[in-house]
Amino acid sequence: MPEDTPRGLYIYGDVGTGKTTTMDLFYDTVPAEKKRRIHFHAFMLDVHSRINSFRRTHPSTADPVPTIARELADDAYVLCFDEFQVTDIADAMVLRRLVTELFQNGVVIVTTSNRHPDELYKSGIQRESFLPCIELLKERCEVVSLDSGTDYRKIARETESVYFSPITADTNKVLHALFALASNGAAFETNVPLHFLGRTLTVPIAAGGVARFNFDQLCKEAHSAADYIELAKNFHTILLTDVPVMHMSDRNEARRFITLIDALYESHAVLFMSSETDIYSLFTGKHEIDGFQERQQQRKIEDKCSPASPNTQSVMAYAGEEEVFAFQRAISRLVEMSSRRWIMAGRNPVLAENAMQQELHSRQLSNHYESSQCDRSGSGGGQMRSAA
Repeated sequence: MPEDTPRGLYIYGDVGTGKTTTMDLFYDTVPAEKKRRIHFHAFMLDVHSRINSFRRTHPSTADPVPTIARELADDAYVLCFDEFQVTDIADAMVLRRLVTELFQNGVVIVTTSNRHPDELYKSGIQRESFLPCIELLKERCEVVSLDSGTDYRKIARETESVYFSPITADTNKVLHALFALASNGAAFETNVPLHFLGRTLTVPIAAGGVARFNFDQLCKEAHSAADYIELAKNFHTILLTDVPVMHMSDRNEARRFITLIDALYESHAVLFMSSETDIYSLFTGKHEIDGFQERQQQRKIEDKCSPASPNTQSVMAYAGEEEVFAFQRAISRLVEMSSRRWIMAGRNPVLAENAMQQELHSRQLSNHYESSQCDRSGSGGGQMRSAA
């Protein structure tokens, strides 16, 4: 790799500690003409799409990774990834070589993650073949912990009513009114198709840049990150209804829900949601994982005939831990997405204007209250001086 290539940066820490903000400040100020900032989900979708295109036009024995790395390097000298994570073997096997090729082409990688590099793809299948990629990341990137113990997204702020629980007839009426407000009263359409990448995503109800789904339609059906990214690209506001409490047995649905939140967050979309309980209690996985681990410690494994069993249990436990970890990030993002500031800066002009008017009204009330307190304090002091 070129000797004069600067080292990159790998920023890790708990949710809401400012990792993405730090990376975005770097991206906005770095004096590089060729730079790219992208969520890691979207980046891997792009890479897999390039691999498929390559294989359609080259012999089956040809290696697509060096070509794709050169293309990526030509497009951007600095690559900024948000939420670097490796959870499946397909991504791991591609990344172990792609990261090497990117560095050899002089690319500088700046990324955020919730995990230290040593924790990436932990307990994953064939992880030993991914370890050289981890070592290379540590060699070519400065690894920095940004973990203050404070989730800044959850610091008290002016919030809007965007999440509603429990699910009742009144809740449905409120969401119906919000749909009309967010779409500015536009006529709605049903079963609107979105065509992309040879796929079709059907939006049950849509109007004026607003899409409405229930949980089963968006998270129980087999959708990928590509579907959610395309949805967020085409609609500035999403109404998601009937979100249930999710257990470890609902890991697939929970993972899709998390991926949906990531896509909406990255596109700065507005989300209205009705759920069985509040957002902090939507996923029971942590309690179930804790109970599972306690039972495993107490239980003596009687059947030693199957050497694969302990490994399978380890992978299952790790998979559950990944969902718990990712869900904490989703909750943190949901809190930020409920703020008035988020809606004011969002892509829905009607909601942004409405939130600005409420912000102005709140400031006027606050100023009036402070003024009245000063008047009372002044008049009180005057009376005391007069009495003296």
